[in-house]
Amino acid sequence: GWAKREGASMLFLPECFGFLGESGQETLSRAEPPILVSGSESAQQKSVKGPIFDALKLTVSSYANGSEQVADISESSVQIEVSLLDGLKTIARESGCWLSAGRKSHLFDVSIPNKVNLRESATTAPGEELVVCDSPIGRLGLSTCYDVRFPEMYVDLVQRGGAEILLVPSAFTVPTGKAHWHTLLTARAIENQCYVLAAAQVGKHNNKRKSYGHSLAVDPWGDIVADAGGYDGAGTMSTERYVEDEDAVSPVEVPSIILCDIDREKINSVRERIPIQQHRANAVIRFG
Repeated sequence: GWAKREGASMLFLPECFGFLGESGQETLSRAEPPILVSGSESAQQKSVKGPIFDALKLTVSSYANGSEQVADISESSVQIEVSLLDGLKTIARESGCWLSAGRKSHLFDVSIPNKVNLRESATTAPGEELVVCDSPIGRLGLSTCYDVRFPEMYVDLVQRGGAEILLVPSAFTVPTGKAHWHTLLTARAIENQCYVLAAAQVGKHNNKRKSYGHSLAVDPWGDIVADAGGYDGAGTMSTERYVEDEDAVSPVEVPSIILCDIDREKINSVRERIPIQQHRANAVIRFG
């Protein structure tokens, strides 16, 4: 489709892209088996099936084969983050072979009287390992949504894992998104001198929940190079596709795709000019 014609080599989806229910129990009732990493003992013993898995597999396969057929995965508000460079075919022709799986480390348990009561830990098991993996666009550091508020995690992904691109698929609430989303992602990019790619849910999912939007790509210098828009602006997208209405089901057209180039030379240049990683490793800091 359009993304392939534009030269996209990797596609990134938001957190909970397939479904976000009114309650954790509703989400669990519709959940499919977890995706398993290729080569693992559990993956060899179990075949993953389900409509979301099948839609993903079809999308990747049709992209690799140059087909115009794209699976419909728009059952909930979805935005897809896309990076440019060659190489997706190498991965896509092994569709169903999952290279890596990372699980959210920090769970969002927040209770504000008469406003918000979310307890993610009631239905979600946290991940206990940091995950990095190689890809056609560089070495990826995996994280999810609320993890972005814990900068020490990203330091480890870069210092110990060698990450060059930090992934933050998310479903931020509208109030926290307006207050902190752009600031947090820009900060993670600057302090780790990495690209940050954050595919984000947008729009009203049900009567209890809507997501802020603004899928972002931030470069290692902290510049926002792509912004898919959300409840408080169109971002870098055309304003013709933006609806300025807080009560809109979605303020931007969904599902939407944004494109960005990944310049690995820029990563190296920024790190050479200000060698933060070296200075961090050499610093000796203690309580007095």
